[in-house]
Amino acid sequence: MILVTGATGYTGRFLLPHLAAWGQPLRCLVRPTSDRGLLDPWPVEICTGDLADPPSLGPALAGVRLIFHLAHIRYTPALIACAPAGLERLVLVSSQRRYSRVPSPSVAEVIAGEESAQNSALPWTLLRPSMIYGPGEDRNLCRLAAYLRRRRWIPVCGDGRALQQPLHVEDLVEALLAAARAPAALRRSYHLAGPEALSYNALIDQVGTTLGIRALKVHLPLSLVLAGLWLARKTGLAPDLEAEQFRRLQEDKGCAIDAARADLGFAPRSLAAGLAQIYAKGTA
Repeated sequence: MILVTGATGYTGRFLLPHLAAWGQPLRCLVRPTSDRGLLDPWPVEICTGDLADPPSLGPALAGVRLIFHLAHIRYTPALIACAPAGLERLVLVSSQRRYSRVPSPSVAEVIAGEESAQNSALPWTLLRPSMIYGPGEDRNLCRLAAYLRRRRWIPVCGDGRALQQPLHVEDLVEALLAAARAPAALRRSYHLAGPEALSYNALIDQVGTTLGIRALKVHLPLSLVLAGLWLARKTGLAPDLEAEQFRRLQEDKGCAIDAARADLGFAPRSLAAGLAQIYAKGTA
């Protein structure tokens, strides 16, 4: 039995078709409030439970041999506490946020979630993807593309030189599948990202080029952006943005993927190729 947590999330929707093709019993842990309709196309058993409530996980974990933990890494301790005997691999998806130097409770949660697995006796493999993009609502590059289509210009916080290394969701899925089976990946952690790191300025240019748009970038000092956020809150506008998001945009997010190439056969597509595949098909 294979168990997937976070199956109704963005990555889960791309992973499930591949797991269904394996022909093994497949189970998804979903919260009572999750949209189960997203799972209808696939032959899956649906178990209701909540990773924040470990006693509710018993039925979902019964007889499970392989777990793909796509839900937030902070819930790893619950899985470890309830893991069944005979578990062959726990594949965990974490985040490059682990390395952020911007103080934030979310960074501490990622670190604690990773360490709970690494300090356990379970057969785990840990993947740390960079910015994920792909067809549909990826919450990253699709929003940038939609903005450029509407405005053809974009405000950029800071100088835009910080490195980004976006990862296509299908390349992440291939790594997940390999991590479940590769002997060399047992109790190892891997960075996953596209093959090249590029500045945020270059990222905007690449998206614009794919769309046939020459994007005008308007650079704003970080101090001015943070002051604007503070003023918006004071005046009751309460934007759905946090200061730490803009501070993180100033951090380099490039990473080495050599270990994943060697152990997982990881061969990510270039950003130009990934964007061309998405927008040439009109799927985003």
